[in-house]
Amino acid sequence: MTTNEMSHKSCDEMLDTADADSKVEALDTPITGADDGIVHTKDLYNRKIWFSRPRKNDPDAVKKLGRIRSWVFHPKDLRCVGFLVKRPDVALMFHRQDTFVAFNGFDIYDGDIVVKDEPGATDRSACKALGINLDDCVLWVGLPVLTRDGTSFGLVGNVNYDAETGKIISLDVDSGATANALLGHLKIPAKDIIGFRRGKGVQLYITDDDDPESLGAIMVSDAVKNMTVEGGIAEKAGTATAVVADKAKKSAEKVKPKVKQATKAAGKAVNKGAYVTGRQIARTQGMFGKFKDNFKSAMQDQESDDS
Repeated sequence: MTTNEMSHKSCDEMLDTADADSKVEALDTPITGADDGIVHTKDLYNRKIWFSRPRKNDPDAVKKLGRIRSWVFHPKDLRCVGFLVKRPDVALMFHRQDTFVAFNGFDIYDGDIVVKDEPGATDRSACKALGINLDDCVLWVGLPVLTRDGTSFGLVGNVNYDAETGKIISLDVDSGATANALLGHLKIPAKDIIGFRRGKGVQLYITDDDDPESLGAIMVSDAVKNMTVEGGIAEKAGTATAVVADKAKKSAEKVKPKVKQATKAAGKAVNKGAYVTGRQIARTQGMFGKFKDNFKSAMQDQESDDS
């Protein structure tokens, strides 16, 4: 089975191969989505994911499936389609396929994320229900935020979307925890988000020539240049462009050595390995599968650094 092929296993088969020390807990009343009907990707990143595992004497039991690895977005529309779950290795040696969970394929029980035990919640059935080809989808978090003229504001650090529809409400630009605290952060509403575009930004996959299609970024309108940042001691310093220019200058020297190394490895890690940039979308059919190996390798290296 190739890396871009989704697992054909049923829910029971996936869970039967889960790690032996997975917990089994009872569920309370589910809270679909998130507070106020808005999901904040940054709040749920790396959260444990549970799967319904009914038992004869405990119909509400659940079992661990893995952790959220990354959020997946539609290649054209401004909407989240779901997330990828990193499943625990078998005997700490054999890697498993990531599981794709639809944006509407889970419930939140007192802060715990539980995948629904129903058709259309995961993998191929979810893609079919959503009308998407996973190979064409994009991982927004970690991509640079640019205007058409190349003005940079930082990286996508968080995306806020409607829990019922997946429609993007806004995104938060991230330039590192320290920079955010000192200079504040920029929130861009959906009306000023153009979407994913090629030709500018970071390198998405390794190429031998200067193919502009290998570059990608999240494009926003020129109106963002006049937006003010929120919070931070420099909130009154001026427009978003002026503040971000200062952040970019100070951050560039700090991350330069790491960027060169990470670009060769498979992507760029930001903020303690929370996000990996690079190889994020397919130029041709099946590219999603090709970047997944690089993505996993970079995340594993970063997780080792964090431990």
